[in-house]
Amino acid sequence: MIGVPGAFPIGALLGTIVPSPIGEGFENKNGEFMVQQQRKKIRKNSSPGKHQTNWLWGADSVIDTLEAARWRVYELFVTAELMERFSDLLQAKQKEGAELHVVSAARLEELTRNPDHQGIVARVSKYPYESMESLLESVKTPQNDASTSQLQPLIVVVDRVQDTFSFAAILRCCECAGVRGVIVGEHCQAQVTTQVARASLGAVNHFPIVQTSDLLAALLLLKSEGLALLAFDSTSAEPVSEAALSRSTVLLIGSDALGLDARLLEACDQRVSIPMYGKGTSINSAVVSGVLLYEIRRQQSRAKTSL
Repeated sequence: MIGVPGAFPIGALLGTIVPSPIGEGFENKNGEFMVQQQRKKIRKNSSPGKHQTNWLWGADSVIDTLEAARWRVYELFVTAELMERFSDLLQAKQKEGAELHVVSAARLEELTRNPDHQGIVARVSKYPYESMESLLESVKTPQNDASTSQLQPLIVVVDRVQDTFSFAAILRCCECAGVRGVIVGEHCQAQVTTQVARASLGAVNHFPIVQTSDLLAALLLLKSEGLALLAFDSTSAEPVSEAALSRSTVLLIGSDALGLDARLLEACDQRVSIPMYGKGTSINSAVVSGVLLYEIRRQQSRAKTSL
């Protein structure tokens, strides 16, 4: 949202914590509500510490996260320019309890140890994973999105993908394919962190992600609800281009190093491979997810139009 220029004495607020506008402001001679200036020293030597798991920066990433409202936001550090540009949204988050600081770009670089902060940094909670119950409810509920509302539900299970950038790329593919949700395990699995949020271009904000200690039980529950279990298996004799994939589907993606757990693979209704035409014998898990997700959606779309 774009703030109204002149509503804040922005230059005067540099290096301050912005007080809540409720009961802590005044009207100027033109009747405009002005934030009361209240200086509060921000610890100069404070450090984000484990900033990869607690701190998020970049204008698109932070604004998308604030608008999606999944993560709890503890503090926001913004330049005067970003404060003016997104004043409505930032004030709304302040009213919800986030501390709002207007600081210099140099301070943001100090906090993030990165010059690419783009004028805004947020300190947030750990990612709030959803429950299996809420995911099942999402599967049963008609979608409002016109592009996927007529397509069969699609869920992705990620097993033991430990590289955060591969995990983020998988999540980005999931968002682009309009999945209903993603399920991950608790062990030997990259977690949803702010680094993953940045690398996935905010995909983590747009569908539920469930974390479970028992992926097999989650799979069997989804299977009992009528979803087909599909796995990528490089040894399968059935190439993805020849497989029938138009049903409601749970797609399983394993790690590059470990593949899928044997018990998960055994539970699947169908296994498909991707043909290799070069000298390589393997393909990255994120690429696998993109290929299979779009083949599933292609077939689901054709099935819809043929009805």
